[in-house]
Amino acid sequence: MKIITIKLTDDEYKELEERARKEGYILVGDFIRALILSPSSYSHNVQVDNSQQILPRIEKKIQDMINPFTSQIEDLKQKIAILTERIEALEEKLGENKETSKDISKKSKKGFETKPSNIKAETQHKKTAIDILREQGAIYESELKLNNPDAFFDRLQSQGAVVIATDAERIAIDSNFFDEFKKKITSIPTADEMEAQKYLSKQEYKLFQRLRQSSIIYFDAESKSWKFVS
Repeated sequence: MKIITIKLTDDEYKELEERARKEGYILVGDFIRALILSPSSYSHNVQVDNSQQILPRIEKKIQDMINPFTSQIEDLKQKIAILTERIEALEEKLGENKETSKDISKKSKKGFETKPSNIKAETQHKKTAIDILREQGAIYESELKLNNPDAFFDRLQSQGAVVIATDAERIAIDSNFFDEFKKKITSIPTADEMEAQKYLSKQEYKLFQRLRQSSIIYFDAESKSWKFVS
């Protein structure tokens, strides 16, 4: 048998006697033995030891679980800050666009106010076929795509244009242009077309070629000038 010796003060021993008496033990030694060998006491100690080992593990696991969320929260904070900056920039742009829209609206209103007069002016200055003929000097049927060419040339002729019908086409000529053209060709002293070109403008030479190819004009060797066929 083994003997365990415990040194106690008088007060400590009295306290043990009191506790032993309350627990129903006559001898203090029996009470101490019961305390030492009690399963509940052992279990309590084991639980304390286990708790001391488990708690740090639990704390570590909790920390490991929290860490990812912490980083996500930081990311969210950064994203929120970026979004806030973008929203503020958009608000500034919207404010600028509103001002620009007001300016455009004012300008558009002014434009609409002046537009009717512009339309009226354009209508007044819209060119007719006779106006174009006066500018070009001559209009050639072969260069036009007309639904009713007869009506077109009849209208020009009724408005004072000279209309010459060749085998290939009709040619409408401005009367003033035609008078000047006749004067010029009578003063050309050569039958050479390249030389004749020197006496004529571009439009006149074009008409000269068309009329010569259609035998409407010819070079008279006696008078040494170009003439219209009678």
